[in-house]
Parts: sequence; structure tokens; C-alpha cells
Amino acid sequence: MVIRNWKDAMPYVGHETALIWPIFRQKGSEGLSEEEAPMLSASGFTLHMMQGGKSGDYHMHKDKEQIYYFLRGEGKMKIDDEIYPVKSGDAVHLPPHAYHQLINDSEDWIEHILVTVPVEGLESKK
Repeated sequence: MVIRNWKDAMPYVGHETALIWPIFRQKGSEGLSEEEAPMLSASGFTLHMMQGGKSGDYHMHKDKEQIYYFLRGEGKMKIDDEIYPVKSGDAVHLPPHAYHQLINDSEDWIEHILVTVPVEGLESKK
């Protein structure tokens, strides 16, 4: 069992404009302690924040599914070339191979938790 505050994680910039706090990573992740990387199946539980007027890169993951859970703010997600509004309280599931991008077209920060889980046997599809 591990209890860890997001403020104890070292943030970095990812997806061009998001501030990311890697709260938990997958067990055995190189260079991380057992407290930082206790997860057996999921590869990431991270807090993301993006300031107003910014957007991330449009990308996909061949072998991972993700869940975005929005804590604060509102914006849009581009998923497989379609635009969807998102706001606080929304959860978005992205299966492997789904292209996606977060777009913060508001003036306020958008904040979300991102859960990433590896899915085996899908790397060669698409």
C-alpha cells in the first residue's frame, strides 16, 4: 500500500503544452522507487493541467488504453478526427489506436487525471 500526494511528484511538460505530475507508474519502471512505481497492471496514474488557449499534440497509443477523468475546467477532445466537448466530471475512455488531442479553448486551466493501462497483443494492428 502506498499513499502519495501529487505535490510529491516531479512535474514535466508533455504533449507539447501539458504539465504532468506522474503520481504512480508501473512497478519496475527504470529509475523510480517502489513508492513512485507500485502499480502491477496500469502503467500510469497522472495528473495533467493545461492552461487556457493551449492544445496538446494529436497522437495515439498502439498498445495502451486510457481514461481521462476531468476534474476542473472545460474544453474539447479531438478523437479520431471528431471534436467532442468535455467538462468537469466527464470521463473519456480511449481504446488502443484511437487518435486523440486535448484542446483547451477556454481562458481557464483544465485539469484531469489520466489512467494508462497496457493492452497486450495489439502493437501490430493499424
